[in-house]
Amino acid sequence: MAGKNEIQEIMGAIDAGKVLYDEPMSRHTSLAVGGRADALVFIENDDQLERVVRKLTEKKINYFAAGNLTNVIVKDGGYRGAILLMTGIREVSCEHTKESGDFISAQAGAGLAKVVSLTVAEELTGLEFCSGIPGSVGGAVWMNAGAYGREMKDVIESVTILDADGVRKKMTREEISFSYRKTSFPSGAIILGAQFRLEKGDGSRIKEKINEIIKWRQDKHPLDYPSAGSIFKNLSGQAAGKLIEDMGLKGMIAGGAQVSVKHANFIVNTGKATASDILTLIELIQSKAQKEKGVNLETEVVIIGEG
Repeated sequence: MAGKNEIQEIMGAIDAGKVLYDEPMSRHTSLAVGGRADALVFIENDDQLERVVRKLTEKKINYFAAGNLTNVIVKDGGYRGAILLMTGIREVSCEHTKESGDFISAQAGAGLAKVVSLTVAEELTGLEFCSGIPGSVGGAVWMNAGAYGREMKDVIESVTILDADGVRKKMTREEISFSYRKTSFPSGAIILGAQFRLEKGDGSRIKEKINEIIKWRQDKHPLDYPSAGSIFKNLSGQAAGKLIEDMGLKGMIAGGAQVSVKHANFIVNTGKATASDILTLIELIQSKAQKEKGVNLETEVVIIGEG
């Protein structure tokens, strides 16, 4: 396995742009936890990403691509390899056609808030359910994010990916298999961007719906503390938060981490939590759910790195 010194030589040789070495991921994850990554690469454009991925693949060095690390837990032992942060790939545009309809195209690093704002400006309806979600387009598409009875699959027209060999490919909606919080992209693929098919709507109603959703999130979600959003996937016909609350785990503490007293499917960092604190609560909840309810709670957050 390559160390950070070898990665530094590789990144320098291919002009990888801004790279932080031996970087504490607690400075970058929404939960404010995580050990050091060998390299944190700030991707500025698609061409740079291609160069980086091809070289890392050639040298058999692990890499993990992320939009803004809002749904990721990096373990305290850090990440051996390179984390690719898609901060510079964030363009959003709109296209109106008489023949095909109305579309918004967004690069993977674009925040969902930016995309939703464009729908308001263009009076396009269909993405209101993304209001208030702090994640990026790439992450939302990858996990088929959803809320209020809608999912990304309902609006996706096509997705552009970079495959494991560093080749760009465009996949139509029909070529992608969607399920609850899951998609069927090829192994090792990185999402570069997506095109969404939307419909013309009433601007005032679109704004009203967005404001309703944002207010609901502010009322129900613990936004005063660092978190990674919903920790567990909902069960068929049952919300994970309600199940956790029914088991009496709301407010449970491990070190600096706590099962939110506001919403039991959130684990928050109350100030000095470690990734191990977060994972302790996750494992406790999963164990209790299995023993008492006979169900397997699957995490919605992505967990990477060394223990």
